[in-house]
Amino acid sequence: MQWEVVIGLETHTQLKTNTKIFSGASTTYGAEPNTQACEVSIALPGVLPVLNKQAVECAIKFGLAIEAEIAPRSVFARKNYFYPDLPKGYQISQYELPVVGKGKLTIQVPASKNTEAYEKTINITRAHL
Repeated sequence: MQWEVVIGLETHTQLKTNTKIFSGASTTYGAEPNTQACEVSIALPGVLPVLNKQAVECAIKFGLAIEAEIAPRSVFARKNYFYPDLPKGYQISQYELPVVGKGKLTIQVPASKNTEAYEKTINITRAHL
């Protein structure tokens, strides 16, 4: 029996936006602790998140760059966690209907001692906010 090794990676990145993904709070790098929180960040009752348009635009640009499917409709869900630094008790995230669907990234693999240089395509399952 022959086996094929398949490795999946989950990577996280910080989008270069001026505000957080679901609030107008700043994302200035190096700011003092607790200076970039707002009503949404600290889960005050009655406040609702508002999606950052710039974050969605970044996701769509990434999707186009990797020749991915761009969803005409995308859904966010609450994932419940009980972490001391998560006052809401949940995170807003995507999984079932992400902004970016299947895509691919083609890279050049340099020559090594035993192989010539070649092109490799890496399949991307999804990219979500």
